[in-house]
Amino acid sequence: MNRRGAIKTLPFLGLSLMGSPLAAFPGESKSRSLCLEYLDQVIKLLEKIRDFQGENLLKASENIARTYKSDGKCFCQWETGHSFDGDMFPDRPGDTDLFIMGYTMGTPPVQPKKGDLLLINVIRKPLDEDIDKKGFFIIGGPNSWCGDIEHSEQLTEENQKLLVRKYSNIWIETYINLYSALIYLPGETAPTGPTSGALNMATYWAMTADAVRLLAAEGVSVKVKGDGPQLPQNTPRVNLRKPLVSAYINEIIREIRRINTEMDTLNRVAGEAADRILSGGKLFVYSRYREALSSEASAKRGGLALLNTTFADDPNFKGTDKDYMIMGVYRPDYSVDIRMLKKFRDAGMKISSIGPSTINGKKPSGKTIADETDFHLGGCDTGGFFAMPGLDKKVCPTSGIIITLIFWACMIQLAEEIIKRTGNTPGVLSSGAFKGGAEQRANRTEMVKKRGY
Repeated sequence: MNRRGAIKTLPFLGLSLMGSPLAAFPGESKSRSLCLEYLDQVIKLLEKIRDFQGENLLKASENIARTYKSDGKCFCQWETGHSFDGDMFPDRPGDTDLFIMGYTMGTPPVQPKKGDLLLINVIRKPLDEDIDKKGFFIIGGPNSWCGDIEHSEQLTEENQKLLVRKYSNIWIETYINLYSALIYLPGETAPTGPTSGALNMATYWAMTADAVRLLAAEGVSVKVKGDGPQLPQNTPRVNLRKPLVSAYINEIIREIRRINTEMDTLNRVAGEAADRILSGGKLFVYSRYREALSSEASAKRGGLALLNTTFADDPNFKGTDKDYMIMGVYRPDYSVDIRMLKKFRDAGMKISSIGPSTINGKKPSGKTIADETDFHLGGCDTGGFFAMPGLDKKVCPTSGIIITLIFWACMIQLAEEIIKRTGNTPGVLSSGAFKGGAEQRANRTEMVKKRGY
């Protein structure tokens, strides 16, 4: 099998996936793994956002801050995972009260009125044609299943009608492609390595950071959610006169590059997951809240069809000693996660975890997920990255982005492991928004039932 002939690039991505050696298949010399190639491409996209969208992100922050200060409402329906609230779940450490989650989706407690703001790139039905006459300020962005994406003619007619850009006062480009994924595996019709969750989290938190900074400069304090520790009085604070978007994205890039140091562990996670899958077991993905990693892994476009997901106290979960569990955790010592880990362990499952092992740079006393699981990945902290003047907790975490990217890197490595052992490529899910996408997804789901992957 010729790897360079099998791994294809997306011609409209604008970034070559062939710029560095790709991982070898059986019979080829060993070189760089595809999961690191994936992470490199994500870094390039983040750099592009930083370098070319900084002005738009700052303008968006200014309008968010203006709306909040004037007692207007900011509604958010921005994809941060396989949902619009994937990184803003209840009690999310480092999140703020800037936004109300939901607009046309979910159940927001109030309806928007003139003077309110919408941050929106997730819609399931066309927006009202007269939305631009209602006096909302709209910050929009692309989504791979909506008509604003490049090459949208490949989407179904209904999805082509899902438009946000023409109503937007500010447009935040995230440079995702039609598939929202980067890496083609041999013989697959859809690429794997999803990007939308991480890129949209990065833009959400970047906008939040500067909005909080601008408000702090005017003496307005937001509420910081979560149970993070109180910051000591002598904690260094950000310069309120300096925009934060570059600092935030640079920190994300630094943490992504640290994943290189965890490759031995990542390889072991992928290898042991492959052991169980190829022996008839299942791979499960857990997060305390359904909206978080559990949702990101569930039937995601560009995701592996073999994935099964669960969440805390899921009444339908049935794991066995044949199965493998990956836990996505957003704080190292949540009692709910510790309790669920015990449940998975009692079922005989092999367990790995992804997420922070520290809280504000310190390891908590007592049991932690990182210590109790077989393998742990994640060089990130629990709470926010920025300490703002006037606030007693840090804002804008990085952990959701890093958990998401490590998870998909693991899945790419798992796919390579299965190909190496069996010669078969595990099924990758296309999008139901594509013409023929529903049939492709049904085919891959049926394939998993027959062979397990």
